[in-house]
Amino acid sequence: MKTRDSVLRELAEPRTGDGFVSGEELAARCGISRQAVWKAVNVLRAHGARVDAVTNRGYHLAGTGNMLSQESVAALVPSGVGAHVKVYGSIDSTNAEAGRLCAEISDVRKLNGTVIIAEQQTAGRGRLGRPFFSPPGSGLYLSIIYAPEKGISSPAVLTASAAVAVCRALKIVYGADASIKWVNDVFLRGKKVCGILAEGVTNFETGRIDSAVVGIGINILPGSFPPELADVAGAVLDGGNADTKRSALAAGVITGVLGIYTVGDGGIAAAMEEYRRRSLLTGMTITVSPVINQAEKNYTAVVQGVTDDAKLIVKTDDGLVRTLESGEVTLRSGSFALR
Repeated sequence: MKTRDSVLRELAEPRTGDGFVSGEELAARCGISRQAVWKAVNVLRAHGARVDAVTNRGYHLAGTGNMLSQESVAALVPSGVGAHVKVYGSIDSTNAEAGRLCAEISDVRKLNGTVIIAEQQTAGRGRLGRPFFSPPGSGLYLSIIYAPEKGISSPAVLTASAAVAVCRALKIVYGADASIKWVNDVFLRGKKVCGILAEGVTNFETGRIDSAVVGIGINILPGSFPPELADVAGAVLDGGNADTKRSALAAGVITGVLGIYTVGDGGIAAAMEEYRRRSLLTGMTITVSPVINQAEKNYTAVVQGVTDDAKLIVKTDDGLVRTLESGEVTLRSGSFALR
């Protein structure tokens, strides 16, 4: 690990109430001289990090700016998480690249915890093959490969749990309180700021889902969204010149997602409880589209809740309770255009 990244990791984990770390302590913890600490801090500043220095108190990491590199993200992910980060300047799709990696290896479990991050995607996509707007510099686009020893029994909860992890990271990094629209969208201020696409990789010999690729796209800064997205898409931050903290957000999402997954059933159960608390649709009247692009099959219903395995419970106009595993839902309100 480079000296600057060692210093960044220590600044991100200050072990003090006020977040300051003295130059002497930084030097001891990184195994370098105080002069080397000073140089490393200047390098971090040159890369966009905001590091405050106060006499008799030391250094304080106020923000990671617009930094986004393999080193800056990895330095902020706790070592026990088991993440292996790769950052690309431009790529067609982080999910596509993760899928290619899975196809090239005989034992996909060796890729567990691999994270693909891109500055921009040229062919980013969401559910149902829809394009995901992925311009450079203004968002975070990443995919996590999850390949546990025993395979995956309930893929839907991976998407739901990832949405919870994103909400937690947004709160930690920006102080933002987000909501979730079933099953894979994260909303702030009535606009979609994040989409999640989980894709399973099946073992054709056993028929078991051996691994999943969980793709996450977050709009951090407002941009020129295409006309078809302008009414729906939003951004986490309001200002175009704001500190995006992309490395910190990436580290928070990675830590949160893998933390939930590796804890096992207990982590998933806790995440689903939080998912229900953050549900944007519970109690709302929605239009359900069980078959996409066949409006004649649509019906209205009131959302009753979400099951432990991430299915949506609705009650139709005739009093019938249904449990939805898939399909599109639209909130019948002038305040939102939730699709």
